[in-house]
Amino acid sequence: MTIRGSWSDPVSRIEPRNQSSACKTSTEVASFRTRLRACRSFLLTPGSKPDRFVGVRAAGADGIIVDLESTVSPNDKQNAREAALAFLRRTPEADLIRILRINSPRSATGLHDLLALLEFDGRPDALIIPKCGSADEIRVVADILSASQSPIGIIPMVELARAVFVADLMAGAHERVCGLFLGGGDLAADLGAEGTWENLLYARSRIVAAAATTGIAAIDVPYFKADAAGLEREATASRKLGMTGKAALHSGQLAAISTIFTPSQEAVTHARAVMAASTAASSGVPVLDGHVVEPAMLREAERVLAIADGRRF
Repeated sequence: MTIRGSWSDPVSRIEPRNQSSACKTSTEVASFRTRLRACRSFLLTPGSKPDRFVGVRAAGADGIIVDLESTVSPNDKQNAREAALAFLRRTPEADLIRILRINSPRSATGLHDLLALLEFDGRPDALIIPKCGSADEIRVVADILSASQSPIGIIPMVELARAVFVADLMAGAHERVCGLFLGGGDLAADLGAEGTWENLLYARSRIVAAAATTGIAAIDVPYFKADAAGLEREATASRKLGMTGKAALHSGQLAAISTIFTPSQEAVTHARAVMAASTAASSGVPVLDGHVVEPAMLREAERVLAIADGRRF
């Protein structure tokens, strides 16, 4: 594997792979984008706590995020990485998406995380790039992953002030990008703001709009307080804004999040009508109740029905 270029040099790349392998990976990544958009809840848990990796789907999560970064102390990084890789080598729980949050690829620890993924059999469905600051950073990580010939998706975290303003560029940086994840705690600190929902509304709106440009997931930050009513208010507001799912720090929050992000019966009925109109139109322009069915409406209808019919995967 030969890596050429730098964080600011998107032109130089790793030597290209076999074309047929590249096409297969592209198709699999595109399929995962659809799967991730239909995920409502994610348990974010430290890689140093492997006892928490079990029973996540039964607890109500659609996905698990195993963290090697901010929730793991520097002295525990190696043990956490080994525990995460051991978990990824095991057969996954049915219908559970497995995501790995690595350390920053601008650090030696983050590079070790990436190289470990190439050297071991275990593969996550996607990895999260913490404190991502540019599209170029994403492309370098994608180039490293290309050596694995595996359809690992990339989810940049928007938790730096400068990342808010380039969220759209990050969303379109590479075909492997399958979602954007709000890092509310670090972003609030970078802004010098309190981490309330209202204070991060602008960032959430930018993430939702950026994700929509490429049809990827928009994942909301965990709710940090032990307040069920507050969690419900924040999750509901984020769903109404256009977030597709939300992370949780505790398994006890998962059921509420999944319920809130489950489409209403009215939304499901409308989605079925949209899909029926599309099918009836065949090669023509689909029309529903006198209005043209736009591609964005079809995309949302597919997401709603994937959740409602249990066809997320």
